[in-house]
Amino acid sequence: MFRCFMSLLLVVSGGCVSRRVAGGRFERSINRPYRSQLQVHNGMRWGTWGLKDMCPAGMYAAGFSLKVAGLWESLLVGDNTALNAIRLHCIDPSKGSSGPYEDYASVQSDAGSWGQWTDVKWCSKGFLTSFQLRVEPYQGGWDDTAANNIRFNCSGNTEVLQGSGRLWGVWGDWSDSCEGRGICGIETMVESPQGVGDDTALNDARFYCCD
Repeated sequence: MFRCFMSLLLVVSGGCVSRRVAGGRFERSINRPYRSQLQVHNGMRWGTWGLKDMCPAGMYAAGFSLKVAGLWESLLVGDNTALNAIRLHCIDPSKGSSGPYEDYASVQSDAGSWGQWTDVKWCSKGFLTSFQLRVEPYQGGWDDTAANNIRFNCSGNTEVLQGSGRLWGVWGDWSDSCEGRGICGIETMVESPQGVGDDTALNDARFYCCD
């Protein structure tokens, strides 16, 4: 269990969770039951699936942020990895379901080793309900980046949030929409560092929906 207060944001990768709390703490809900799983079919297959992480009971994802390797960082290490991690930001709808939000819990699955976190993008109201992944296909002898960016639909399909990722690759098809109230969990496929080999970091993602 991790405690975080308003003045402190604790970041833990590799299947653990960060929490941002005003005057209290959230309990992790790794085994929270879910209604449906969302996936797409254009993800790459380098790496392994990380640990599933779920929003605390009664909370749903209303925003997200990305860990993205910048161009200068990529030039410095001689390898582009683009999208390295996705973090969901979960709210309690009993405290309001329109932003801005001060009390929220943040959950993530495995993360790549490169990049910086972007600002949070929030649904103006409601929760994340489906997603679309931008992926670069296999490049042969050239540098592979795999997943580059992600989009989410908010409740009612009236708003699309696009992440601040990279531009390589193409957008795939949208996932199905949630059965249940909204997205409540995440699992990512991440390739571990390859040393002198080609690194791709995040390759694929799937999400869980809860009633």
